[in-house]
Amino acid sequence: MKREELLQATRNLLLRAGFYCSEICRIRPSSFDFIARRDNLLFIVKVLNNIDAITEEVAKELISLARFLEGVPIIVGRRTCSAYLEDDVVYFRYGVPIITYATLENYLQGIHPFICAAPGGFYVNIDGEKLKRLRMEKGVSVGHLARIAGVSRRTIRLYESGERASIDVAERLAEFIGEDFIKPVDLWEEVWKEEIDIRREIEDEMLRLLEKIGALIFPTLRSPFSAMSQIMDEKLLVGIKERRIVEKARIISNLARVAEKESVIFMESCRRKNIEGVPVIVKEELKSIRDAEEIIELIEERK
Repeated sequence: MKREELLQATRNLLLRAGFYCSEICRIRPSSFDFIARRDNLLFIVKVLNNIDAITEEVAKELISLARFLEGVPIIVGRRTCSAYLEDDVVYFRYGVPIITYATLENYLQGIHPFICAAPGGFYVNIDGEKLKRLRMEKGVSVGHLARIAGVSRRTIRLYESGERASIDVAERLAEFIGEDFIKPVDLWEEVWKEEIDIRREIEDEMLRLLEKIGALIFPTLRSPFSAMSQIMDEKLLVGIKERRIVEKARIISNLARVAEKESVIFMESCRRKNIEGVPVIVKEELKSIRDAEEIIELIEERK
């Protein structure tokens, strides 16, 4: 299956599962292909045939977008340079979860994966509190459990604090204890484990003007919009002095609707107050705005 076919199939799968999907982002560069929402679940989706093509820069942007939009980044892929991906296994590149089309299909049906791929093999997530409780209920010491599993006492303590275990170790522990203590992979939880700073140096003059009135600014490098911003309680997708402005505005408007966020475009000059549903504010207007509440009111007025 070619990448374009996999991309269309993935979007159609989410549509059939009741997701509201954005259009596919054709403007490059873009760290993602589309976003999809169902109720409170938001996916930021990238599709790759070969997952080794993902770069650290793209992965960081995916995670930054996900954290700002309160969603989950996922890459749907087929293979690495050396092997095909296995179904019902979650792989990772730079902290971004990677799954196959079949794994996504199962996930949407409520069948969550339990296995993670990591250097050295396949692992499972341990419910540490449950493991500790079962061990204590059975009167088993840490040392005895360590001998059963073939690991150190320290490793058992790590498992009881939630550290992953290899599949063979988990199987030995489960056979001895006689009860299940394995947790499914929580994609949201895995992404929030990553320690990244989504802030970047603000170089654009209009973004700096926006920051002066109290907005939080998170510039993007590989997205159809120039920045993400939080003004008071509102989160916005921000376009700046965009070339191909009508096309960009259409994409920003579409993404903002699916993400359930606001949007705005700042330009040096423009006769229009709204392009494709996105409010437009020109530089001189931005200079005259004195506080965050005023700009939110202006954006609301021009929606």
